[in-house]
Formats: sequence, C-alpha cells, structure tokens
Amino acid sequence: WLKWSGHSHSKGRPRNSAARIVEALPCLIASVMQRMAPQPSTKPSGDKTQESDASCKGVISVLQEFVQCSRQFSAPQHRPILQWSFDSRMTALASLEFRGTVAFLLDGVPHHIAGTWHPSKKFAQRDTADRALAFFVGRWGEQLLSEHKRFGEPKSDVSKTAASDVQVLEDFCRSSSSCAGAAPKWSSRLDERGWSAQAEMPVLGVLHKFAGVAKGTEDAAMEDVARRVLWYLQCPGYEDAFAPDAEAPAVTAKEIPAPPAYWASDEAEGQALQMAERKTALMRVQNRLQQEFARRLRVGQSVWEWSFETDEQDQAWPPLCRATVVVPLMGRQFTGGWARGQRDAQLEAVSLLGSFIDNGGLSSSDDGCGRSGSELAC
Repeated sequence: WLKWSGHSHSKGRPRNSAARIVEALPCLIASVMQRMAPQPSTKPSGDKTQESDASCKGVISVLQEFVQCSRQFSAPQHRPILQWSFDSRMTALASLEFRGTVAFLLDGVPHHIAGTWHPSKKFAQRDTADRALAFFVGRWGEQLLSEHKRFGEPKSDVSKTAASDVQVLEDFCRSSSSCAGAAPKWSSRLDERGWSAQAEMPVLGVLHKFAGVAKGTEDAAMEDVARRVLWYLQCPGYEDAFAPDAEAPAVTAKEIPAPPAYWASDEAEGQALQMAERKTALMRVQNRLQQEFARRLRVGQSVWEWSFETDEQDQAWPPLCRATVVVPLMGRQFTGGWARGQRDAQLEAVSLLGSFIDNGGLSSSDDGCGRSGSELAC
C-alpha cells in the first residue's frame, strides 16, 4: 500500500519515477556494495539476534540513502528522513501483531508506505523498508528498462479527446501498462474544509491511494486528484502541471502530516483495528504514565485512581455510567461522557487523558489544575 498526498501548485518540469531511479542507482549500488563487505564480528556467527538486527538496520539504511539521493529537492535538516509509525492488532491467540508505516519526501512529494503484519515491530519495520525498495527500485527499474526498449515510439495524448481530467485519468489507466488497464476507484467525503476525494488504483502491481486538497464541490475535488495523479505518472500533456511546493506543511513541519486513520486497511479490517485500539487504550495510556512517572511512584502506588457514577433513572442494562480518572502526580482529573457499562465509560475518560498527553500535557501538568470533560478547571 502506498498513499501520496500532494501539496504542489507551482509550475516546473518534474521527473517521472523512472528518471528518479536512474539518478539514485549509483548511490544505491555504492551503499549496497559497502554493506556486502565483510565486517569484523565480536560475537559468535550463530548469534541470530545480532544477524537480525544488522539485516534490519541494513535495509532501512539503504531506503534512507535512496530517499536522500534526491538532488532536485533536499529534505529538511530538522527532522528524520524516514518517519515511522505502527498499527497493532490482536490475533486469535491473543498476541499482538504490528504493521509498520514509513513516511518520507521523495522529490518533495510526501509518500506513506505500509507493510504487512508481523509479530514484532522490528520485523514489521524491515518488511516495510523491503517493500518500499522493491517497489521504487525494483519495479520502477523494470519499467524504466521497458520504456527504454520502446524509446522513439509515438505516445498518444489522451487529454485531447477527453471531456475532463477524471476521464483523462481513466483513459490513461486503461491504456497504460503501469496501471494494468484498471480504472481508479473513487471515494469522497465532506467536512468543515470542503470536499476531499481519493483515487485508489494499482501502479506496477502495488495498490496506491492518491489524495488532493479540499475543494468546494465533489467534482472539483475529483478533478484536482486526477490532475495530480496524471502529473505524478507523467501522462503526456500533464508533465508540467505541478511542481513540489517548498513551503508546504509536509516540507516545513516537524512531521509529515499523517494520512487518514486506517488508510491502509479495507473497511472490515479498519473496523477491527478501531475496536482493538479501543480495547488496548487503557493499557497503552497506563504504560505511558508509568514510564513518565517511574521515578516518582512509590512501591505499590497506582498511577491513577478511578471513580464511577451511574444514572439512577436509567433502567437498561448495563446502566449508563460516567467515569472519572484522577492522576495524582499530574494534579489533574478527566471525566468522560456517559456510556453503557463501566468499561466503555473508562474508555471515554481515558480518551481525554490520552489526547491531553498527545498534545504535550505532561510537560505542563504541575500547575495544580483539573480537567473535566474538555474544559480546564483551576
């Protein structure tokens, strides 16, 4: 799975992915050859853990050097080249599995690549890096050789006969070998910013999701995405449609903006992940608090205290319940909304606590204030 969310609007001559590979190949070959050279070992050769760690670091380093090989658009100096995140889910045997997602700028365009599920974050990270290299270097490299053999053949400009950019994209995908003749699948949503569209389609056998910017109408949002995809794939007539924006948030911010939640999952898997995330929310927030306050907790002291109140007028079962969690070492309390049963009530309260921590609340938690719902009360 790959997601690209474009932030491009100025004119310019971009390069297609095949040309990008040509530029990166010398850098990659030197990197791979260096890592293939024998290295002195301080542990027995049978140490599988050491071999696994070295292999994992190797493929991730090669991916990083591939991204850094871009000479047209350098990455910012103030943040990591590769930005990692992980999804988790429970298996039938009640054990955790992880899926790694890596985000990076490739010639100024933000990319998000997801791998498959593995029993550890280390294996998931290596899998994602392997897949990214196999796609950008392997499959695009094969496409480059194919295009080189067909060099000089006339290319049809599909933009001359289509009525809209969406139609141009559909015609291009049906005639292009890189899309396997499959037309894109469209989805859209409306929020406070306007209409946002997303095109899902295979590129060189790998499922891609392309997003654009919010527009006033659904049709305009789809047209915007279609133009961006046609530029990205260098469709004749769209080669100069966009150029990466050096001032975009994906370039200047501390982190590349995250894609929509569960973007790499189908609807059924997305619902399952959402349910698993809720079930493990209490454990994850508790672990974060324990790590933060490990030196201040006394032996046997709990990091938080819970209390519950029920709606006495409610006759259903389980009854409506509202939970309050107090974190003494933070000097704060969080009261969630009403929910059915204590478990769901706890999840309501812990979601407020988790959001507070995510927004940097731990760094300002010694002011003696309390939090109730979404309001601060001092």
